[in-house]
Amino acid sequence: MTKTSGEGSSVNSTIFQSEMSVHPQIRDSFQSLDMKYKRFFDAVGETRFVSSRNGRLLDVNKAGVDLFRFDSRDEMLQLESVAVLFCDPQEGRRFQERLESEGFVKDFEVEMKRRDGTSFTACITATLWFEDDGSLSCDGILRDVTEFKQLYQAYLEAEKQNRELSESERRIRGLNEDILNMLMIMSHDIRGPLVSIAATLKLLLRGSFGRMDESVWNTVQELLGRVRHLIGIAEDCLGRANSLEVTLRNDRNSVDLRQDIIDPVLEEVSNDIELAGITIDNRLGAIPAGCIPISMKMMWLKAVFRNLFKNAIKYGGKGCRIAFGFEDHGGFYRLNVYNSGTPIPEEFRDRLFNKFSRIDCGAEKKDGFGMGLYLIREIVRKHGGDIWYEAKPDGSDFILILSKGPQ
Repeated sequence: MTKTSGEGSSVNSTIFQSEMSVHPQIRDSFQSLDMKYKRFFDAVGETRFVSSRNGRLLDVNKAGVDLFRFDSRDEMLQLESVAVLFCDPQEGRRFQERLESEGFVKDFEVEMKRRDGTSFTACITATLWFEDDGSLSCDGILRDVTEFKQLYQAYLEAEKQNRELSESERRIRGLNEDILNMLMIMSHDIRGPLVSIAATLKLLLRGSFGRMDESVWNTVQELLGRVRHLIGIAEDCLGRANSLEVTLRNDRNSVDLRQDIIDPVLEEVSNDIELAGITIDNRLGAIPAGCIPISMKMMWLKAVFRNLFKNAIKYGGKGCRIAFGFEDHGGFYRLNVYNSGTPIPEEFRDRLFNKFSRIDCGAEKKDGFGMGLYLIREIVRKHGGDIWYEAKPDGSDFILILSKGPQ
């Protein structure tokens, strides 16, 4: 007699049940798998949980018990509903509705509260399951992201501050650029009329407009010296403003060191030299006649020598001797400005070229901001050269190395 499919199923079921009773090792295998799952469940560092549709907590691992500060798993499973763990019950209901609607919720952020009343920010990822009996359950992972949120907020605040600092720096740079441009324009505009005044005064001294009494001639001569001094200040301001903002080019230029640089600068400071009874001596190294190739424009080189001569006058003192020299070393020139007198004390030498550094070692004049040597070193180095100080037994020597520029 042929068995119906239903009868076959019944027989097979009976056989399976019989095998289960005959082979207890199958039951032991299932129990072993269950124990492994339990160990894994408890070993996870994040909170793992299982809850029913009505909100009853069915299972939770040790990490969850510790996070919510319960004494044991059994105590936590006695909760009437997981809703009591939400700071705002509405958030709990919203999470449940979304889970039932979508079947899966990832990184749901919500404020949770512990058994002792403290709160923390949690991130929940959960999946909805249909059990064999038709009921619904929820299996999920819950992470405490409070510290992460704090770090993220600190990061956002730091980013905001960085943006504000960058914007502030941009505004300051723009303001500095405007100020430097204004300074350069003002220095340039002032220098032009001063040069014209100096030229007119020279014509007066030469008698181009008639003879003058000696007292008048002396007054005009003194006035010319003051005008030359003002021209030097204007050129200094123009050069320093450019050195702070502009990338200097090392173009090859032709300069007559004596006529274009040294003599005009000595004329600017001639009154100070005369009043201090200073002697000018150029026997250290003959300045070449005519133009020489050099990688620095006349304006920059005059600013360098102007500062070096003023320092020599200031620190050499009354009755000192100032000398300057020149050597051609093939690919570069070696120049120097020397003044006799007491060398700069050793404890001050390392600070000579520092920004805002003023050396007080007995010099009579204390004016200035300590920017001169710092700025001329910046100018010289940007042109591929260098400058340094050397103490001599009877004085001070500033050595200047300048490139000849592209061949």
